[in-house]
Amino acid sequence: MKLLSAAALALLAIAPTVASATAFSVNFEKNWDYGTEVQNYYNGGTASDGTTGPNTGVSFVNVSGLSNDPSFTYYSGAPSALGTAYAFTFQPSDRAFLNVTSGVSNKLAFFYSSPTAIAGAIQAYSGLNGTGTLLGSIDLAANVFDGLGIADVWSLATLGFGGIARSFDFTASANVVGFDNIATVPEPSTMLALLLGGTALAATRGRKKRG
Repeated sequence: MKLLSAAALALLAIAPTVASATAFSVNFEKNWDYGTEVQNYYNGGTASDGTTGPNTGVSFVNVSGLSNDPSFTYYSGAPSALGTAYAFTFQPSDRAFLNVTSGVSNKLAFFYSSPTAIAGAIQAYSGLNGTGTLLGSIDLAANVFDGLGIADVWSLATLGFGGIARSFDFTASANVVGFDNIATVPEPSTMLALLLGGTALAATRGRKKRG
């Protein structure tokens, strides 16, 4: 029992360390007026229309929410039907980002819809706003075939990267790709540590009760 207790304490001690990076999920489920920028809506602040959302610890630069309206259908079949998002730029020097101040590790998963293939569509960086070290990038294949410009096919993609990422550069995808349900993917080692720690702790408590 002493060995089991020691193992439980050791695993519980490392769990906060391996799980310290932020985990988040953003589904854009809001009725977005056309042109409304997401900004700090998911970071304890507001979107450009003044509305507030859940604080998930992430903010956006040059990314707008997008909902269908009575006058035009922009997309269909999105994982989260009420709202999606897209990056935008107006000038060649403009850039679009998802920022996570506390950082994330392992992978970023998302659904996308694009009429064209995009090389380096999203890039992960160690610093905010695309600064620091490039940690990984992902190319996206074309998946929209209706020829009408409507985002009607949504594919799941996963960007893997090394280290801790504090920003994701969406600039290459700007004005072309639709996004939905952006979320972090926990590291297998993190999940295993937490699972083993919980199992060991439960077993220890069970033995104490029987004793």
